[in-house]
Amino acid sequence: MKKLLLLSPQLVLTLSLFGQTIITSQNHGFIPNDNNPMLLTSYVEPGPAGKNVVWNFSMLETSENFQGSLKEVYTLKDYPSNQGGNVVLEEFGNRFIFNMTANSLEQLGFQSSTGSTEITYSKPFVKMRYPFGFNSSFSGDFKGDYLVNKVPVGTISGTYRVEGDGYGKLILPGGRELSGVLRVKEVKLTTQTINNSLINIEDVTYRWYVANHRFPVLSLIKSTYTPANGKPSTQTKAAFNGNVVSQPSDVDKVSDNLLRFTTFPNPYKGKVAITYTLPESCKVNLAVYDITGKLVSVLVNGIEDAGQKTHYFSAAEVGMPAATYIVKLTAGKVEATRTILEVR
Repeated sequence: MKKLLLLSPQLVLTLSLFGQTIITSQNHGFIPNDNNPMLLTSYVEPGPAGKNVVWNFSMLETSENFQGSLKEVYTLKDYPSNQGGNVVLEEFGNRFIFNMTANSLEQLGFQSSTGSTEITYSKPFVKMRYPFGFNSSFSGDFKGDYLVNKVPVGTISGTYRVEGDGYGKLILPGGRELSGVLRVKEVKLTTQTINNSLINIEDVTYRWYVANHRFPVLSLIKSTYTPANGKPSTQTKAAFNGNVVSQPSDVDKVSDNLLRFTTFPNPYKGKVAITYTLPESCKVNLAVYDITGKLVSVLVNGIEDAGQKTHYFSAAEVGMPAATYIVKLTAGKVEATRTILEVR
């Protein structure tokens, strides 16, 4: 399990508080059928914590491309149906099983690229709690079992602490500058025992988030391995997202935020509530599409008065399977989309 998890939490209303990014399940949550192309880079020190920090990583040297992919749990071979979870993150062939809700993202398991090595958590490792911003924090403990070819060979246990320790400006290679960036620090202490061999692992991860991009735009990870009777060794990993577009203009932000367009809960069972606010009476079209772009349902098509509106959608009620769908709202001249996931 030496490949490190670079992505994290963190779908789809852009929120900011006094220019700071706030991580929500809608903004940054894991939803199947989404990809995150990144560039591996040289590791550098993460820089200071605090307010209005400028993190200058323009000097990062890239080495190779890789892509993280989010998939549905049923795509895993031989995955126990009683293990739970609703989304899988795949990186370098390794698969991390999560349960994504409106309130949290919890890791339930792991499968190696060959499928021979697995971890099943009897007490999950919580990757994120929503909403989350600067000075937010949470901590806890986890435990689970190691299996090789479905046979238990050891145990895993430990503690974690996650905190929003800084916000400010992030400068990426090529001189690209992003403002209102939130940095999340995660410290995970793990004790693993495999075939009676004990090792302690400290993972310190820093991730930087912007409001209009679901995945972290930069990740730095340092892992220290200390055997029971040996010297510690360190491994590092770093990557950034070269596809992050410039942040939306102030006009775009205002237009989108005026709608206060939310979907809750997300993922959901049964029905999802779709809520938005109209600053004035206007023509509204609210429709749901599948991921191929095929129209599934039209919820609104006509004039609506000013004020908050709430409509409900259920894929099951229109004879569609549990899957990922796109909700598109057109209100006057403003358009916005949200991604939703129905689970059963």
